[in-house]
Amino acid sequence: MFGADTPLVMDALQMVGLALVAGAGGVWLFLRRRKNSTHPIADQHDKSALEERVRVLERIATDRSHDLKAEIEQLRDAPAKQEHA
Repeated sequence: MFGADTPLVMDALQMVGLALVAGAGGVWLFLRRRKNSTHPIADQHDKSALEERVRVLERIATDRSHDLKAEIEQLRDAPAKQEHA
């Protein structure tokens, strides 16, 4: 009556499988929502930092001076100094 091949056992296994899938989907959505909900001030800081990096890259790409290598090295050292400040 309640063997491994009975419809009741298959129904129970299907319900457990659906519960696991629904639970995993819920956890995934929760973590995704939490990851995407950052603070607006942090977003603005990231945006301004990205804009500054683009400006630096534009200046490097258009600069024709002979001291380009020294300026690149100076810019590489600058973020390390800012992090320690």
